[in-house]
Amino acid sequence: MKNIIFVCTGNTCRSPMAEAIAKSLCKSKDISISSRGIFVYKNLDINENAKKVLLDNNINISNHISKPINISELENADLILTMEKEHKNILLKLAQTNNLSNKNKIFTLYEYVLNKDINVEDPFGNDINTYSKCFEEIYNLISKINFNNILEEKIIGIGCDHGGFNLKNEIIKYLTENNIPFKDYGTYSKDAVDYPVYGKKVAEDVANGTLDKGILICGTGIGISITANKVKGVRAALCHDVFSAKATREHNNANILAMGERVIGYGLALEIVKAFLETPFSNDERHIRRINMIEE
Repeated sequence: MKNIIFVCTGNTCRSPMAEAIAKSLCKSKDISISSRGIFVYKNLDINENAKKVLLDNNINISNHISKPINISELENADLILTMEKEHKNILLKLAQTNNLSNKNKIFTLYEYVLNKDINVEDPFGNDINTYSKCFEEIYNLISKINFNNILEEKIIGIGCDHGGFNLKNEIIKYLTENNIPFKDYGTYSKDAVDYPVYGKKVAEDVANGTLDKGILICGTGIGISITANKVKGVRAALCHDVFSAKATREHNNANILAMGERVIGYGLALEIVKAFLETPFSNDERHIRRINMIEE
């Protein structure tokens, strides 16, 4: 069962509203949804204004009791969505301090849904109208989440032309040996083909969420990376060294790795693949801003 946790400051306003909204919109029995706080006075009821706004929208969470997030929950969550950047930064530091491996599963709600550097502002201490606006804001964001995608196991798509066929097979061996799910988009022989066909197939499935990431190979990696970057939402990076593969994941949140079989050897290529797949995006505000500029 997948586990989603919404996090705010005291777990009495925004995160319990988010929890209640998500539960009302998610029909899957295979997703557990809860909420927690960073700084919590234990066992407080949900804020009265938050409770009233939810009830006005036919959502009842009157039995909610505030709880702080603990290390075990932080470690085992499949997705953590915070209301503010500060919440996210605190959890990232906590994960780093405790050597947890799920740092790339912590996002602000705005970042996860719209890739925007915005906070859901705290309505605490304000009137019912402020709470109503906060409810609408959270509802509009959560309604855009595809909960079915969270259930699906994300896979790697790999594609090539005839010039990348041999390297593609070596990478497939690596993915198989390391139990990394993948889909082979072809080509399936060394007969001459057109690289835009295969670059487009992988790029479109990365863009629409079918694939988590993609790997594309042609003779130089140039033509197939140009092709992939024509698809909106794709950030394909041509990498022929490990440093670039790590940097493009950390800084650009690149979702496709492109390489040239005629440029590098198999051993180095596999190290590049490993670095690309294992390096998380930094979630740094500067890089989010620049990625948004690219998209615009």
